[in-house]
Amino acid sequence: MSPLIQATGLSKHFSGLRAVSEVSLSCERGMIHAVIGPNGAGKSTLLNLLSGETKPTDGMVFIADQDVTGFSSHQMSLKGVGRSYQRTNIFDNMTVLENCNIAVQSRSRISMRFLGTTSNYPDIESQSKSILKRVGLLSVAYQLVSELSHGAQRQVEIALALATNPDVLLLDEPLAGMGAEESQTIIDLLRDIRLDYAMILVEHDMEAVFALADFLTVMLNGEVIESGLPQKIRASKKVQSAYLGEDAGE
Repeated sequence: MSPLIQATGLSKHFSGLRAVSEVSLSCERGMIHAVIGPNGAGKSTLLNLLSGETKPTDGMVFIADQDVTGFSSHQMSLKGVGRSYQRTNIFDNMTVLENCNIAVQSRSRISMRFLGTTSNYPDIESQSKSILKRVGLLSVAYQLVSELSHGAQRQVEIALALATNPDVLLLDEPLAGMGAEESQTIIDLLRDIRLDYAMILVEHDMEAVFALADFLTVMLNGEVIESGLPQKIRASKKVQSAYLGEDAGE
């Protein structure tokens, strides 16, 4: 299978600071590619480059073999790239269903009327409920997001990413701030949906990473210091020295 998303020699410099330096990676449908490393390693900047939120200084990005280097985040979304963030990026004064409706509408011909009621567009609500069922949130569809637990709010954010009908999912620390039970819910969800997407996962929870990832890239100071299958990363002296030998939960 050819990769759905691929980066070659991707770099980003900020006023002389090399936040990301010559990173190459790829991900196929049905694969979870984890990117790990300590704080400041460049992981979130890498996701910003892959999602179009930041333009690269050098290097190239491809979606299904199409060169999309320099595309905006909106253009990347239309190309099938969905994104979640370290901090929840949802409307907490709206219901779960209303949040999902907005995301579904963004891909419809009526997207510019998102402030209007969806009662005249039953297909939108039907799609939203199908997505919420898939992520285990249908029972709280009419509940305000602000009333949900932190873990459930992270599920909502994943639902919104799925509602944009992506092929590629970029997930930035989806387990951040969670207890063991909530973390397991997200791990189970990602396992359940993995076959339909190419997933690039940034995460500090090493237990979750090794439970989910098919392939890992390890970054330090903006550079890739190791990449490979989970067993290779576990055994790597470079990784143990640079990251796993330190506080892996930081």
